[in-house]
Amino acid sequence: MSVLILGYGKTGKALYDYISGANDCRKNEPVLIYDDIAEGVGLSSESALFFNKTNEEILFGRYFESIEQCIVSPGIERNHKIILRLKKHNIPVYSEIEFAYKELKNSSKIIAVTGTNGKTTTATLCKSAVDKAGLNGKTFTGGNLGVPFISGIKDYKDFILEISSFQLEWIYDFKPDIAVLLNVEDDHLDRYENFDEYRLTKYKLFKNLQYSDIAVLNYDDYNSSILKGVTGSNAVLYGFDENKCDVYYKDGVINLRLRDICGFNASISLENVKDKRKFVIGDMMAAACSLMLYGISPDIIVSAFEEYKLLKHRVEYIGNIGDMEFYDDSKATNPAAVISALESFGGKNRNIVLILGGKDKGFNYERMIQPIKNSVKACVLMGETKDILRDVLRGHIELLTADDMEDAVKKSVDFLKNNSTAGAADTVLLSPASSSFDMFRDYNERGDVFKKCYRKLKDNFVDKI
Repeated sequence: MSVLILGYGKTGKALYDYISGANDCRKNEPVLIYDDIAEGVGLSSESALFFNKTNEEILFGRYFESIEQCIVSPGIERNHKIILRLKKHNIPVYSEIEFAYKELKNSSKIIAVTGTNGKTTTATLCKSAVDKAGLNGKTFTGGNLGVPFISGIKDYKDFILEISSFQLEWIYDFKPDIAVLLNVEDDHLDRYENFDEYRLTKYKLFKNLQYSDIAVLNYDDYNSSILKGVTGSNAVLYGFDENKCDVYYKDGVINLRLRDICGFNASISLENVKDKRKFVIGDMMAAACSLMLYGISPDIIVSAFEEYKLLKHRVEYIGNIGDMEFYDDSKATNPAAVISALESFGGKNRNIVLILGGKDKGFNYERMIQPIKNSVKACVLMGETKDILRDVLRGHIELLTADDMEDAVKKSVDFLKNNSTAGAADTVLLSPASSSFDMFRDYNERGDVFKKCYRKLKDNFVDKI
């Protein structure tokens, strides 16, 4: 009997490396691999058989009945023809997260972080504290954050995993010890039938929790906090209300009232943390709670947070041209992230030009109208969604359109030159509210192109001085 790996990107390659080397638990049958686009580069014909659209009939005709299970990469749609055929024949389909969990040989402790926004920051903060505690040789950090879970199960005992909804679609038994839900906002509606289906997929992270496990939930996000009454585990609420939350932020300090769970309370001072924007503090509360429950001491958590640097492409200040500031928030692939970015500028009078647009993911953008009216001077629209956004925002804010990123940056700068308000900070903010796949490989490339356009204008400005 054989294993079928569906998708041969980063996750598929990690699965192949593990399965082909796991002779103790496999019967030396060749691994079957299918991918619509990728090529089977580097595969041994003795250990793997690679299929794509050109030879899929051989897979269907000669090997299909020998498949005992299929492991799906997160980028594969649930209605992929291979999956539909597998389900018709009652062949089990697992995500890489589920498969890796089943392969664990030792008693492991798992922290799993999910949410629409902030999960990479939260997982990165956890990793920084674990490294400072000298536990990086014991504790693996990965999942949706860089390195697949399966790559760590041979060499690590404990795991900190960032997990996306795509990775949760095909889980059955996976159970973390500490499950974190940061928020659930409109996202990936091009993949899910509606918001409820997306939300319920996120909730699968909590379906196997037992009383001894812990759910870390965001009091300030309804779709997270609602789980407190239904999850089968201890629930810890974090947020900005000290009367309602077990972990709360007040006067520059994260306060953790966790004595009933881990035996003591603690305080995490953010006095020396440079970035105290609300969304960063929220992620820090979730991370601090998870770390303390994992056994990391408060002084190490403080030290890790003090060294924290905002991740690339998340409201990242990239420089200025004269008095005009530029921020790269390419990671904002949904409306909620844009609203959070605009809120992060609170307290300072600004002339903001907002660059919006990208691949259509089926969002309702109307929730952005009021936040944009409150804080933005003009929007520059680009990409696949520019016409949709124009229809939503017309009559509420001045709108410009752009053909590409260079055009968008230039029009943003020209607008601010002609419409600056005295005493306000001129600001160009890339925060697209859409994914990048209409024009770019990913949000990283989109942000890098934005930076390149900024540098080109900066050089021209310096040359003219």
